[in-house]
Amino acid sequence: MNNFACRILLTLSVLLFAACEQKTPSIAEWQHAAAGAFDAAISQDGRYSLVASVNFGAAYWDLEKNQLLYQWRHNDNPEDGIVAVDISPDGSRAITADKRTFVIWNTNSGKAYGYWEAPSDIRAVAISNKGRYVLLGLGSGLVIFIDMNTGRRIEFTAHRQEAVASVDLSPNGLWAFTGGNDYRAILWNTQTAKPRLILEHKTRVSQLKLDRKGKLAFTSGTLGNAFIWSVETGKQVSQLKLKPREYVVSSAEFSSDGDLLITGAPGRDISLWQTSSGNRVAKYRARTRVKGRPSGAIIYAVGFTQDGLHILSESSAGYGEKWLIPSVDG
Repeated sequence: MNNFACRILLTLSVLLFAACEQKTPSIAEWQHAAAGAFDAAISQDGRYSLVASVNFGAAYWDLEKNQLLYQWRHNDNPEDGIVAVDISPDGSRAITADKRTFVIWNTNSGKAYGYWEAPSDIRAVAISNKGRYVLLGLGSGLVIFIDMNTGRRIEFTAHRQEAVASVDLSPNGLWAFTGGNDYRAILWNTQTAKPRLILEHKTRVSQLKLDRKGKLAFTSGTLGNAFIWSVETGKQVSQLKLKPREYVVSSAEFSSDGDLLITGAPGRDISLWQTSSGNRVAKYRARTRVKGRPSGAIIYAVGFTQDGLHILSESSAGYGEKWLIPSVDG
């Protein structure tokens, strides 16, 4: 092969590689925390986000208008910052937690229902429709499920006293999904505290999510192990085709039909996946606090707009962003 042909081949290879690695730019971005964020949640309908900022408690945003609706604080002590948040699937309630206390808020009025204390450090929270049930994942390895109407409480101890890193709750509060440093993700019944599925992993479980219909579950570990499971059979549906450097998933959300999954990572990367195959459909890159300078951003929350045409994210850089979903073939 002559030098000219080699140069042509090399050029084509570079162009092909660049095309494969090209990341779709956002079509909108909003600053939601000036000094950065500790955690975030996006409502299931994609209309609202809740951002726990470094300096100003938690902010509840209308994403369609980019309007700040409420600013919530637990107290005036800067050391008691809000570290975990969630929005109920029906959008009517929100929960914010600092290290040892949590508060439930009415998202229509902005008023708090009360303050409650946890027995050890809170690592993750989830809340059901209408705020009826709350799930707390604690650093002690304990998971606490609370019926906020009756005060009934279950202490789930199956995580072997290892820290619980991620929790999720079905909209009706019947099923809890919990995972942590014991290398296990457990789906269990909140009425009986009996496990339905115990999913063993080779590393700590750092992130998990149930789909809206209760048919699929997502789990990821700390060394690139990321799986989609059938809730009915407990069998693996697919494994996400992550690259070697993509070791940790920091957020995840299923589309309303369960066909797609979106994940966020500490390295600013946001990926859209086909659940049936584990293939990546599209990749996006969140902005950092200072454009043009190398700095990181953890993607704390991802979501879909209600029309299913766009992806949303909130990051530790304090920015919310919106991207267009490309057309996806079967």
